[in-house]
Amino acid sequence: MEIKELHFAHRRVCLYRLVDSEAPLVYSIDYHENGQLLLEACRQVGCSGFNLVTISGLRWNQELSPWPVGTVVSKDDNFAGEAPQWLPVLTGEVVPQVERLLPSPPQWRCLAGYSLGGLFAVWTAFQTNLFTRILSASGSMWYPGWLEYAREHQLAADLSGAYLSVGEQESTARNAVLQTVGERTRAMAALLNERGVPAKFELNPGNHFKNPPLRVVKGINWLLHND
Repeated sequence: MEIKELHFAHRRVCLYRLVDSEAPLVYSIDYHENGQLLLEACRQVGCSGFNLVTISGLRWNQELSPWPVGTVVSKDDNFAGEAPQWLPVLTGEVVPQVERLLPSPPQWRCLAGYSLGGLFAVWTAFQTNLFTRILSASGSMWYPGWLEYAREHQLAADLSGAYLSVGEQESTARNAVLQTVGERTRAMAALLNERGVPAKFELNPGNHFKNPPLRVVKGINWLLHND
């Protein structure tokens, strides 16, 4: 395995080159750099045959939120709606520079994310055709206005697969907005299916914080085997 590290302002990008030949390339949006944890989870579930890119160091609530909203979870939320500014950096700088380090173009690209990163991954499918697979593990489908936006807008990407999951205890949160995450995640998967996208919804045991790497990897494994 070869590891290359790049920096884009405050963002840290790590390429884990696992396969030398043409292979799928998974970009994973992470709160902290956790490539080794993801690869260990991959070994546990037996998925292989892809290259991995982790992206961390983001100003999480600001750069991954599609539009500004007020306080939802806590007084420190700061959902600034800066995803439209971060996306061109991802597509125009991060992706080209990472893929110049590979011996051949990727077989296909997947954008994966956990929590607000999962919402960002699904949102990108309405903005760009660069990623043909999307993965949202315990994604923030509760985000105010999100499901309505998705129903009113067309996909920009010709998606070949989508994986969305949520923890079974996430809908029992005290916060009334967060309680909608289960039904809205299921509805988002159904909407994608209605639009011809092979989409899987999975309910995982536990709350929002139970084993994020494994939840992401379960999605990677499904997308790899449902090519």
